[in-house]
Amino acid sequence: MKKRITIALMGLFGLLGVEIQAQTNLWTSFEDLTDSLRKERRPVLVFIHTDWCTYCKMMELRTFSDATVASKLQEKFYCVRLNAEETQSITFLQRTYKFKPTGVKTGVHELAQVLGTEKGKLSYPTTVFFDQNLQLQARMVGALEAKRLDKALDLLTENAMEIGNK
Repeated sequence: MKKRITIALMGLFGLLGVEIQAQTNLWTSFEDLTDSLRKERRPVLVFIHTDWCTYCKMMELRTFSDATVASKLQEKFYCVRLNAEETQSITFLQRTYKFKPTGVKTGVHELAQVLGTEKGKLSYPTTVFFDQNLQLQARMVGALEAKRLDKALDLLTENAMEIGNK
């Protein structure tokens, strides 16, 4: 009986390890994005989140770990996480963006504001899509279920192919 439980637990941890590893391999940094785009042009997904956002964590645990979504993202996109409260400067599209304090131990990163603001408001999470030439294609505010993100990825991939053929 103990052997069966041990084997079952090892299998479960093995599966979780593969899922966590796949999700970890999904993400790149803004620093590495330029080099990646030089090697191979792909659309880019930027996931704007905060550490305290429950819906952001839900997307990370459920949506981005969905096998279909993760596979499409790994094969056809570059994905970047952007913590909206990041204090380090980030260079994107040849411009450097900085953290802007809004109070004691609070603030927002300029890049999160530039990319994620919709109708004058920055909400978390926000998912921003660029084509392979880093032209803004879409911005989706709020938590996305895997099915909805999967459909958006298909549309963006079709769009990217059309742009590439022109």
